[in-house]
Amino acid sequence: MAYKLYAGAARKIINPPMGIKRPGIRLFSDPIQGIESDLTATALVVSNQTGKVVIVACDLVMISLPVSMEIRRRIGEAVDTPVSHVMINFSHTHSGPALPDFIEDTPEQMRIQRQYQDKLIGWLVAVASEADEHQQPCRIGADWGESPMGIYRRETGPDGRDVLGEDPDVAIDSAVGVIRVDDMEGRAIATLFSYGCHTVTMGPRSMIASPDFPGPARGLIENAFGGLSMFLQACGGNINPVHGIGYEVDCRDTMRRTGLALGSEVVRVAAGIRTH
Repeated sequence: MAYKLYAGAARKIINPPMGIKRPGIRLFSDPIQGIESDLTATALVVSNQTGKVVIVACDLVMISLPVSMEIRRRIGEAVDTPVSHVMINFSHTHSGPALPDFIEDTPEQMRIQRQYQDKLIGWLVAVASEADEHQQPCRIGADWGESPMGIYRRETGPDGRDVLGEDPDVAIDSAVGVIRVDDMEGRAIATLFSYGCHTVTMGPRSMIASPDFPGPARGLIENAFGGLSMFLQACGGNINPVHGIGYEVDCRDTMRRTGLALGSEVVRVAAGIRTH
């Protein structure tokens, strides 16, 4: 019997240069002075006889719509699929580099950001192409979990004004989505997980590049199942971690604890998904 579904995954490091600023206005705008853990882009390509889809998960806060559309177009051309079949998801880590369309800065800073963006475009096309080349027969399963790690961040102050704080009485979406992509023996090719929450446990005083809590979450999942894991940011617009924005100079302990808590829920759910 001919196989009907194929998948391949790949990862590429996308670390920024030292001195590039982080995306922020009141917070997180200081230049990056070190690397806590590698920033990465992870790609998954899934295809059958009728089509091919590409998902690229990036440790970046954002890319402007015109630039992301150009990247999607180039990826589509590279792997021979329509641009509508290419999705780029940004983890929204504020401990990543700012890109030129974020805010106008000094000529030198804009030069650094443009140079990094040019390299980034090539890296994302390359990682999608590599995932496409690694396709093999696969099966897919999915399920849902739940995590209490998020809290609504708009709080009404004593003067009645809206402030950045926390309001535990406002309902949030605590769902953790998990997709498991396995080879024909049930071994993981990729484990995708999604949760809506700002990635800000590595706070504004850290001044280092970091994937934030998705990093240790991915590491735990990959140690458990093998393959690659991909964090897909959901609707985290007004959701912060319950620990808040990290204000220590060294926020790694809280960041790792938060990531491991989320990753352990993904492991629990993924362990119950049988694809073969």
